[in-house]
Amino acid sequence: MRLKIHPLSNALGAEIIGLDASRPLDSDTFAAVHQAHLDHLVLVFRDQTLTPQQQIDFSKCFGPLDVHPSQGNAHLDGYPDILVVSTKQENGKDVGIRNAGPKWHSDLAYRDRPALGSMLYALELPHSGGNTGFANMYKAYDALPAGLKKTIEGKRAMFHSTRSKIDALHPIIRTHPETGQKSIFVNPQLTTGIEGMNSTEADALLAEIYAHNAQSEFLYWHEWHPGDLVFWDNRCVQHIADHARLDDPSYIRHMHRTTIAGDAPF
Repeated sequence: MRLKIHPLSNALGAEIIGLDASRPLDSDTFAAVHQAHLDHLVLVFRDQTLTPQQQIDFSKCFGPLDVHPSQGNAHLDGYPDILVVSTKQENGKDVGIRNAGPKWHSDLAYRDRPALGSMLYALELPHSGGNTGFANMYKAYDALPAGLKKTIEGKRAMFHSTRSKIDALHPIIRTHPETGQKSIFVNPQLTTGIEGMNSTEADALLAEIYAHNAQSEFLYWHEWHPGDLVFWDNRCVQHIADHARLDDPSYIRHMHRTTIAGDAPF
């Protein structure tokens, strides 16, 4: 299978052209996609037509899947590996997670072993809005002012999920297990403090980091199209969903997500 790789921004992201994710990957194609994922951090496969099982099978090429610890109706019936991210309702109840990712975050950072990556497949989309922002935490780390970099080196942050009641401690600066590159791992959605610091000091330091991370030169905003399958490296990328119209009943954003299991940050 011959693939073309088209970068989507100067910060991160690339479109993979010529791949049908519904079909098994041969070893050469897998190696090319895997390397592109390491190089570009976010991969976009457009015009895909996938059954739930085909999405699961493609996702498993990159590692074992991690069932999201979400409660309630958030998993696709009959497919516990698929998390439903949706603004749809049935009988007055949400069919999945309605307001997913309202702040910058990395998936499952509150667990001892956060996700390696996630794949989000677009089934239904609003006429406007609903974009996803991605931030390159390699670039954010490399651009840290020297004083701030020295201050946070070696420190660990606390992470917490209100929904799942899970806590974890992870290094603020994480080393990628495959590339060896360093990136910033704290995020405003799930980080609650810094080990050994009082809340006032920690909040001020974290706010400085978050402001730094959100600079435009680190970002790519993905405008979704039906059939898009997007795969991001959760170990060095943060993301955020733009949900400006959640109260609008005509705003339908319906997606299926699989999560590839990761390892403990170091």
